[in-house]
Formats: sequence, structure tokens, C-alpha cells
Amino acid sequence: VLSVEWIALVDSLKQLTRLVQLEGRMPANTKVGEAQGRNKDSEGTLWDQEVHENAIRILVEEAKVNLCLRMMSDFKKWQYNPGEKRQSMQEVMQAYDYSEAQLEQKCNQFEESLGSLLWRAFVHVETLQLMDIPLLIEHCAMVLDHCQGITDKLPHAKMQETVVLYYYSSLMKHAEQLNNSELLAKAREFGIVRLAVHDVLKHCEEYPMDLVLALAEGSAALCDNEDFRTEWQTFFDKDGALDIEAMQDFQKLEEKLANPIIESTPERKKDLRPLLDFCKLLQRHMK
Repeated sequence: VLSVEWIALVDSLKQLTRLVQLEGRMPANTKVGEAQGRNKDSEGTLWDQEVHENAIRILVEEAKVNLCLRMMSDFKKWQYNPGEKRQSMQEVMQAYDYSEAQLEQKCNQFEESLGSLLWRAFVHVETLQLMDIPLLIEHCAMVLDHCQGITDKLPHAKMQETVVLYYYSSLMKHAEQLNNSELLAKAREFGIVRLAVHDVLKHCEEYPMDLVLALAEGSAALCDNEDFRTEWQTFFDKDGALDIEAMQDFQKLEEKLANPIIESTPERKKDLRPLLDFCKLLQRHMK
């Protein structure tokens, strides 16, 4: 972090993110939907969808997404270590003509650009199928654990403290198309569901509406996950007994996530039904 090569990488990431944003504004290619053999009931894969995402597709094809995640994880570990960060910045300011404000700006640009690229990539199950899933879960858990100590508002919405919740939601949505048992075991080991629930209860009012929707869909997918349904008690275990407080916290997702969406778009209630049903199940087990 903060090496000459790293600073040059920041400019490249900014350009790539700008390209992804421009592609997102391009009109959809409707001819793709008419292609022979394409599943008409889906939005397509990363390779045959109507939306233009060539930059993300190339990142996946070149197997660079794992590298991007590792760089982001290393960056956040560095950032969460104040002593190491301070020392690195002092060394760079002495060696090169940079002010502290300029270096902080480079750090923000790196995190925003790379975080956005990862977010766009993780929307697609094809990306997650090629990912180091334990590393992704560990990264999300590290960031969410750090958020436990934030007493004020979260940093900017494009920073990892918010964006990892999109990663978490994508993992939950696509878990059954991945190595489901390994994913759930790692999620349980790192306590990522509990950490995500705590973050929702603490900061939900600060979330953009699309994140509320993503978290509601991700939570509903988790509750609908066949393996989770058979072993859900292990996610609420405390010294061999059910953790009633953790169950009560999870139950509040109905109020914090599901209800606002159902009020604004009632037709989405059927999509969130697994979450609503699981909250009723928790209620029965708490009596």
C-alpha cells in the first residue's frame, strides 16, 4: 500500500470504474434475448445477458477478481492498523512530494473504485463460482466486526463498511449454487450472519434503499436455503443452548428490512416470504 506501483494502480482502477459506469448507461442489447438456447426465464449469465458489462466479464475471464479481493482485504487490514498506516504515510511523504491529504484521497479512490468493481462482479454467480469464498467471508466479517466499534455514522456509502453488505447479500442469494455446506460452515465460523444483523439494527437508517432491498433479498434467500433450514439452530448457538438475544435480533429484520419494502412495493412480499416465515419460526422457539 502506498508504493509507487500502488499509486499508479489507483489511477487505472478509477479509469476501469468509469468504464463500467459508462457501460451501465448503454442501452440493453435486446437481440441477446433472442439467442438460440438462452434461458428466457432468466436475465442471462455474465456472458449472454442484455446488459453491457464487458469490463467485469474480462476481469472474471482473466481470473483477476480473487486478486482484487486480496488487494482490498490487505488494504483494509493496513487501514485498521493505525500504527502501520501512520508509519507508511510518513515514509511516503518524506520520500515523495505528497501531502497527507493527497495520500488519504488516493486511499479513498482505491477503496471506492475497487470496492465498486467487486460489488458489480459479485452480483453474478459465475464470479462467485470462481472466488475464494472463505477469503470473501473472512473479509466481510473483518469489516463488519470493525463496524461494531463505530459509534457515530458509517463512512461514505461507497466505502467497504457499507459495500461489504452487498457482498454478503450476493453470497446468501447464490449460496445454493456454490459449495453450500462449506459456505454456511464458514459463515457460522466467522459469525457473519450475526455481524450483518447487528449492523442492520445499528445503521439501517443510513443505508441507501437499494442496499435495504439487497439485504432483504439476501436474508430471504438464506432463510430459504435448504441446508440452513435444517441446521439453523447452530447459527444461534451459545454454550450449547439457543441464544435468545441473537434470535430476537434476527427477528427484527422483518421490521427493519422487510416491512419498509412491502409497504412501498406490496408485490415483493412473496419474494420475502421465506424471511417472514423464518421470523415466525423463531418466535415459536422463543416461547
